[in-house]
Amino acid sequence: MEREKIIRERFKVFKSLGSYGYNTDPKVIRLNTDELVEKTSMDRSEIAIAIGIKKALKVGKLVTYLNGLEEVGESSKKEIITK
Repeated sequence: MEREKIIRERFKVFKSLGSYGYNTDPKVIRLNTDELVEKTSMDRSEIAIAIGIKKALKVGKLVTYLNGLEEVGESSKKEIITK
């Protein structure tokens, strides 16, 4: 049940980013947190998810992140350790 809640929240923020003009990969990657706070009505948890979406997109794990299967920070740490 918790994973379903995470997925719903992440997709809600993903949809919101598109409506605020962050509708392409480059725009999301260039996402500026200060600009996001000023332009949107997102709360802290939603901004944290938006930053997670940005990080996931950078490392090519957007679908994994949106589906709540893995945290981006944890996956990149694991990849570094195994290399």
